[in-house]
Amino acid sequence: MTTLIGRKIGREVRKARLARKNMTQARLAERVGVTRETIYRLEGGRMATADVLGRVCDVLGIDRAKFKYDKPATDAFAHYPELTLLRDRRRKLGLRLDQCAVAAGVSVSTLSRFESGRESSRELARFDSGGRAVALISEGLAKILEFNDVEALDRYWRTGKEP
Repeated sequence: MTTLIGRKIGREVRKARLARKNMTQARLAERVGVTRETIYRLEGGRMATADVLGRVCDVLGIDRAKFKYDKPATDAFAHYPELTLLRDRRRKLGLRLDQCAVAAGVSVSTLSRFESGRESSRELARFDSGGRAVALISEGLAKILEFNDVEALDRYWRTGKEP
């Protein structure tokens, strides 16, 4: 999914990359520590995480403030900001999706879809009648993401503030 801001960022990244002699998508990806496909998608308008975009900016010499991009955004952020916080925290802690899925008692595909807002897992959250997650309930997920309890995880999920 592309967004207006995603396309703007993608154009700026592509312009900056092309301004650097011999900077291919593959070379940029290598220097940033991501796959070439990630750079391809970013330049095509898909939102990257703040971490990836920050590293791209550093490599290309782009001022991070130019994008006013200070949230841990992903391509799903515009629709499911609170769920993408879980993915960003997992990645920050260096945890793999499969490790968190086992701890939460769900499949890898369920957790992946939940992190991107495409899954209504009753093992991970309570939902309102409209299908929107209203509270996180997984003790295993709280523990592996290094929260003291489910309430601390839920508070982080609601506010984005570290415990």
